[in-house]
Amino acid sequence: MSSETRAKNSELKAFLFIAVFLFPLLSVALVGGYGFIIWMSQLLFGTGTY
Repeated sequence: MSSETRAKNSELKAFLFIAVFLFPLLSVALVGGYGFIIWMSQLLFGTGTY
């Protein structure tokens, strides 16, 4: 296997890792973290509707 083929193969693996695992996990973590911050601020400061 040539070095060019190895490089393309590793680029494909890196792209799949980022597209399938990293971005979805980061988006869930960011949205969940933001929701948690909003929830805690409502508990502490009493803002929002009840």
